[in-house]
Amino acid sequence: MTRNDVLAWCRAQALFPGGGPVTAALSGGADSVAMLHLLLSLQSALGITVSAAHFNHRLRGGASDGDEAFCRALCARLGVPLRVGGADVAALAARRGCGVETAARDARYEFLLAGGGTVATAHTADDNLETMLLHLTRGAALRGLGGIPPRRGRIVRPILCLTRDDVLDYLAAHDLPHVEDETNAADGCPRNRLRHHAVPLLRDENPRAVRAALDAACSLRADEAFLQAQADALLAGARRDGGWDAAALAGAPQPLRLRALRRLLEDGGVHSLTQRHLEAAERLLSAGPSASLALPGLTLRRQYGLLVCGPAPNGAFEPFGLAVPGRHALPGGRVLACDGPFPYGGEPGLCLALPGPYTVRPRAAGDTLRLRGGRKTLKKWMIDRKLPAALRGGLPVFVRGGRVAAAWGVGADPDFRPQPGALCCRITILERGRQDDDTPL
Repeated sequence: MTRNDVLAWCRAQALFPGGGPVTAALSGGADSVAMLHLLLSLQSALGITVSAAHFNHRLRGGASDGDEAFCRALCARLGVPLRVGGADVAALAARRGCGVETAARDARYEFLLAGGGTVATAHTADDNLETMLLHLTRGAALRGLGGIPPRRGRIVRPILCLTRDDVLDYLAAHDLPHVEDETNAADGCPRNRLRHHAVPLLRDENPRAVRAALDAACSLRADEAFLQAQADALLAGARRDGGWDAAALAGAPQPLRLRALRRLLEDGGVHSLTQRHLEAAERLLSAGPSASLALPGLTLRRQYGLLVCGPAPNGAFEPFGLAVPGRHALPGGRVLACDGPFPYGGEPGLCLALPGPYTVRPRAAGDTLRLRGGRKTLKKWMIDRKLPAALRGGLPVFVRGGRVAAAWGVGADPDFRPQPGALCCRITILERGRQDDDTPL
């Protein structure tokens, strides 16, 4: 029944509502091989066209190359188009100042998403339980306890309904080979330790623990989606010219208030939020008429009755060429992150059309920028955006061909905004030294 289970799951979760091209992320491991074979068998039923993509992280020497060779041979046998990419992930982690796991995950997803269409990853119900346990041990709210979402943007999980035992039974029934990553047997990372020690104990208590956790995660995600919708409505209703009504937010129930603040800050470009950040932002709602809170790459300010969100104050910096993809250090412990290239699909935030090259520099006297509201000096745009003078010198300005293409916190010239489907890069500003997180995207 495994095939029918996956078909029912994909339909219930609306993973492929319009059909179309689907890229199966293929590592060569048991889960990804089973997923690829299942998706191939469901092409007609789901209206999809399946290809595969393999990313070589080059972390395990000859074993990594062996995995790539296996994937090439398997796809040739199955008659599946295969796209292969790779990177020296260890060197990438050193350049970006992050952990190897984070660099590997980011590079892998950049590669997978660059292919366009829907991307299918082979996370199972066991992975979901491990993720829930990871979040629980680190401290998580409802969103974190919801585990791995069946869909996030263009990424879907068609075999999230299957256990690891289901996968192995399917491979045996269809005589499908796979490769084993020897690092999965080691206890070197928290996920592996939970997999090897905590999950077996839970299975001893309840043989259906993995499936029970998946049911719980689905229920918790539904609750979270409802609460977030209410919080989004609260935030929209509190919007005022120049900020948000602090009293309107403060008067809402705390579950909605915290979710509204999280949405506000994430939309402002902060993506490494902790519960401590949210609680500090909440206290700002009842602070005096003038108070501020420094967050990663951003300042949240109370200005009389308004809550105002803007870039963090930092000093000027030397101009540099924008690497795509790349990470660039900025003053004040910030990191300018450039992700891409990928086809533009309406992603939020600052996205710039490719090809470049772009130069990044501080604002210069006389700089002008054309937005949909006309052309003004950057200084006037920053005043219109109510950006305090103390912040303006450290805001990155993006220049191409002698023209100001965009300014962080202000906007982008329409000539440099990507068209749907055209290649682009996305700009975010991060706090240096953010915590590694192996949660699937």
